[in-house]
Amino acid sequence: MGEVCVADIDSEQGEATVGELQARHGPDKVTFFTCDVTKDEHFKGAWDAAEEKLGPINLLINNAGIGNEQEWHKTVEVNLGGCMRGTLLALDRMGTNKGGAGGVVVNIASIVGLKANPFGPVYSATKHAIVGLTRSLGSDFHLKVSGVKVQALCPSLVKTELLANAMKKAFSPEVAKAMGQFASGLGNMTADNVADALLKLVTEGTNGGCLVVEAEKDPYYVPAPI
Repeated sequence: MGEVCVADIDSEQGEATVGELQARHGPDKVTFFTCDVTKDEHFKGAWDAAEEKLGPINLLINNAGIGNEQEWHKTVEVNLGGCMRGTLLALDRMGTNKGGAGGVVVNIASIVGLKANPFGPVYSATKHAIVGLTRSLGSDFHLKVSGVKVQALCPSLVKTELLANAMKKAFSPEVAKAMGQFASGLGNMTADNVADALLKLVTEGTNGGCLVVEAEKDPYYVPAPI
């Protein structure tokens, strides 16, 4: 594997994850920095520290996200604001028009960024916005200027802590009950399935592409509507 920097607001979990990766791939291959994606100085600081330790960055994966329907402003700031900060920072640092060597940005959206989601309207709104940002910046016009490809990965639901925490901060008691019933019927999709699709997107995907990954299906692209 190449050199990887993991940046997250959860320092304890981040350090533990990086420790596991270092044991498998070597101590010089993976590093961790604390980063709150709602703060410009944190994002820039993590980028600077990663470059200093690992060298030039050519791939950014914007993956920070929460599902808190009761505090909609927080969900917008983390999901959309964090993605905006990361994408714009990447264009500034990697763009050939800014002295960089180009690169790739992958924004982790969701399948509910492509269709309605009655169980999480605020979450869905942020993911729709991320898809729109990706498709708009992932145009030939911007690629010719910056040399930076912008893509989106749109996973279906995976049984992770995000889903469990979202149920605690659901839009309403009725939604919380319905989410519990819905979660029990989820297909068998794992984080590894999502990771495999991410590799497919990065290595084979087109600029502006939105790749959906669902349980028991091959990943597939969804073109933008007219």
